[in-house]
Amino acid sequence: MSNYKMIVMDMDDTLMTSDNVVSPETKDYLIQLQEEGYKIVLASGRPTEGMIPVAKELKLDHYQSYIISYNGGKTINAKTEEIEVSKSVTKDHFDKITDYCRKKGFLTLTYQDGQIIFDTEHEYRKIESELTGLPMKQVDDIKAYIQSDVPKTMGVDYEENISKARNELNGTFNSDIDVTTSKPFFLEFMAKDVSKGNAIKALCEKLNISLSEVICFGDSLNDQSMFKVVGYAVAMGNASEELKKIADKVTLDNDSNGIPVALKELL
Repeated sequence: MSNYKMIVMDMDDTLMTSDNVVSPETKDYLIQLQEEGYKIVLASGRPTEGMIPVAKELKLDHYQSYIISYNGGKTINAKTEEIEVSKSVTKDHFDKITDYCRKKGFLTLTYQDGQIIFDTEHEYRKIESELTGLPMKQVDDIKAYIQSDVPKTMGVDYEENISKARNELNGTFNSDIDVTTSKPFFLEFMAKDVSKGNAIKALCEKLNISLSEVICFGDSLNDQSMFKVVGYAVAMGNASEELKKIADKVTLDNDSNGIPVALKELL
């Protein structure tokens, strides 16, 4: 055994190929590592329900591991599906975010009861549903429909518009809401201090694993927080240049089994 005990990976454009599946080679290797005693954890911006099928395919439930969803807003036990940590966006802040997205002309998406809720048409509106497998529910007015806290909210639009808004906001919407991007056309709003990095810290504390014993894989801006806290950070070959700059290593892309290639060298 190496000194590492836990391997955390993002899903979209990292674990998942461009066809939105886990390659057979990657899957077999990750199951083998769990048999050897390593903890495999998924950490994604995806909603929880959109992660469970992949977690089960990788046998995370069998090996009693964890799923970090909504960019760190929720952590669940893959076996029992019990919630370990949950931090939400309040209704008041949800309304402010919706106003902001409307002003910018972005499509607003949020989540309730395992569904993606939206109220306007957009060319990109189906992307999140296609990625996560969750059904979409169109409502007349998302602000009137949503009357409770939500796990996260997204503004969806063309890449250049999202990029501009991201640069303007620079990580913060207001003192209670943080902002990041997972895909170039998704602007994600979460409760303050919700990040993959903070979720991994809390999970390691619970499991009595040192952060130096963790390897992580990612491709996008919302992976930055975990790259900064774990012992060894690996950027995918297809990762953003920003992320590659802070990685300990760059592996092959998500269509070339980048995860097992790097792990075979590291472990």
